[in-house]
Amino acid sequence: MGKLKHRTFNADRFLDKFQGQEAILRNFVGLWDGRLGLDAASLDVPRFKEFLVDGDGDGKDDLLESLYMAFDLCTERGHEDLVAACNECGYAPDGNGDLPVECMSLKVRSENEDAFTLAYDRYNLWRAERFTIFRGKSAAGIVDADAASSAFQTKLAEVFKDHKNSDRVLVRHYQEGAYTNFIVYHEKRVKAELIFKGTRTRPKVAPTILRPAQQDFISYNNETGQVEIEAGFEKEETALRKAFAECCLKDEDFFDSPGSADRINLARIAEDDFDMPVDEDHSAFLAELHFNIQQTHGPSFVVRSKNVMETLEKNYLRKRLPGGTIRRAVFKIMFPDDRRGKRIELSGTNKIKFKRATHAEDVFRYLRNWGIIID
Repeated sequence: MGKLKHRTFNADRFLDKFQGQEAILRNFVGLWDGRLGLDAASLDVPRFKEFLVDGDGDGKDDLLESLYMAFDLCTERGHEDLVAACNECGYAPDGNGDLPVECMSLKVRSENEDAFTLAYDRYNLWRAERFTIFRGKSAAGIVDADAASSAFQTKLAEVFKDHKNSDRVLVRHYQEGAYTNFIVYHEKRVKAELIFKGTRTRPKVAPTILRPAQQDFISYNNETGQVEIEAGFEKEETALRKAFAECCLKDEDFFDSPGSADRINLARIAEDDFDMPVDEDHSAFLAELHFNIQQTHGPSFVVRSKNVMETLEKNYLRKRLPGGTIRRAVFKIMFPDDRRGKRIELSGTNKIKFKRATHAEDVFRYLRNWGIIID
């Protein structure tokens, strides 16, 4: 949610990719049409590097923001999202397939802003971490995603006008396999520092009111009827869920039937036969467990360990888990290309947090196989 955190930007390494591709750099600078004090026609890499250090102009901040966004997409996942977005927009920026991702990203930003924005939305969705899961009444499909998205945007404008006195909403969507993904931008009211207002002779003090855009996500699986929602607040999550169900699935209560929010079964960890099998080159362990046990005074425990299950056994706590309440669990799954491991936090009946940029399908597959996520 909110604005994407930019990765550390090494300008020298990034711009060195444009040696021999100066035309892409010149077209990018040309977007600011004389607002930078640069001669785009004769621009080369060394001069652009100098400009980033010492240059000025009322368009420099906008240029830097676009440059950072282009850099954010210079990853393996970002390249995939650029290619997918360009294909969806019917635009071919790299006919021969030999452009470095740095050059491709900046070229798309310069030539087709819609494709670039779609790629950035896709990339941003897969960096989202906190989702709440609901299962719908059936595996219903979205009949016309374009029309549904438009209706969804209009409905949210009405809802947020009442909730937060702002009807400024933008909804974008894209298809990825069985999933239809929606990115929702809307305003949030933020109070900043106090400022003086009024005249010098009759001053008054008032807070500066900012309205930055908030970014929320909805990912809907047409084959299972399951939706995953990331929103800033529970009230807004409910508004998103109901508006999405009404506009896209023609039933406001599609995700409100009994059991629709019962997607996570943490009690499975307390069962005697609980195990965590994974593929041969992967490994997994339970890293953290928060639970209460049925005992006088209602004690609660938080156990953190490189192997929580073994730690519980050694401290005679595992046999106490049945009948108690497990509130939160953290699993760690190790992959060959990610030795630090992927941390997956689960709580309540439908809340899950992990970085979805890589191995998301493996994570969900394992959680289902272990009986933690309910099909």
